[in-house]
Amino acid sequence: MTSKLGIFSIIAGLVLGLFAMLAKFMGASVFLSTMTLSTFFEGVTGRILDRISNDTVYNVLYSFFYEVHLAGILIGLGVILLIVGTFIRKD
Repeated sequence: MTSKLGIFSIIAGLVLGLFAMLAKFMGASVFLSTMTLSTFFEGVTGRILDRISNDTVYNVLYSFFYEVHLAGILIGLGVILLIVGTFIRKD
């Protein structure tokens, strides 16, 4: 199951990245070309960042929430799930 989730996450990240590149190339859609994790969880990310006092952790979380495109996060999560799924086989 973890391997399947990893594969689906990689496919979703690639499709989202492809659409974002096409939208940025055509200049048609601002929503796809700037979609980050904070697009969906704006209030939660703001509260998390307000409670962090360490500058290094704040900068890492800020870039994760606001600067890294959602396609990159999905592909990274998919790779991690795929690796975990290959080592933990319960078939």
